Amino acid sequence: MKHILIPVDFSSQSWNTALCAINLYKSPRVRFYLFFSEELDYSTDREAIICEPPTQQLTSWIKKLDKVIAGGQTIEPLRWKSDFIGGMRKAVADNHIDLIVMSTSYPNIFCDVLKGSHVREVITRLKCPVLIVPREFHCKSPEQVVLITDYNFNHRAEPTSVINNFIKRTSAHLNILQLSKTGNALSETQQTNKTFLQTSFHDIPHSFHFVMERTMDEALQFFVDVQQVDLVVLFAKNINLSENVLFSPALSEEKDYHKNIPFLIVHE
Repeated sequence: MKHILIPVDFSSQSWNTALCAINLYKSPRVRFYLFFSEELDYSTDREAIICEPPTQQLTSWIKKLDKVIAGGQTIEPLRWKSDFIGGMRKAVADNHIDLIVMSTSYPNIFCDVLKGSHVREVITRLKCPVLIVPREFHCKSPEQVVLITDYNFNHRAEPTSVINNFIKRTSAHLNILQLSKTGNALSETQQTNKTFLQTSFHDIPHSFHFVMERTMDEALQFFVDVQQVDLVVLFAKNINLSENVLFSPALSEEKDYHKNIPFLIVHE
């Protein structure tokens, strides 16, 4: 049984994210949990105006989503009256959550004003894989996935297994991308870590790439455009890459991968 936690604030974006999670996980033996915390601030989205008590709203959403989930799946409500992170942490532990799927109402989900956001808090304070769905993402099963790494830390079997299972379920191609300012020459330690990834992903379609002499933002945007990437994967432990790729300023108004590319954050 796979357990998926979806924080909701009753906005249209929150509803679309719930539908996206259900669309991505259509197999039997999946249990979805809609999590509502009274700490959530509705003022960030004008559409998130509650015209009925939260308990009734949550019940209404459960009834609607129960009609669209696949056979052999269930959906349950979770309500928390205290702090958001405390409730999320308890929900993850009590329900053996495998994945958190969440969104935000901001056009750029990682812009500077979100430094105190729930997105950042969940990524940095909860040891659970997180799939972040941006506002402009039109939900579809990914075909091209990119894992960003600099090979600078020792990987473990558990997080690579999460990625492996995700790729197998979606039948996507995994691109392992090294972002480098000087070249793709690896130290002995980096080569060892790369070899570990090669071994871990041996039974799924994958390829290795590198982009050099660009900022991390520019390099990732370049690769997203060239490979038509549908989803980006990051190891949360890789603080340097996470901070630069997730929380950096927008590239431009026209092109910015933050706006329409989901991120899967995997904890080591």
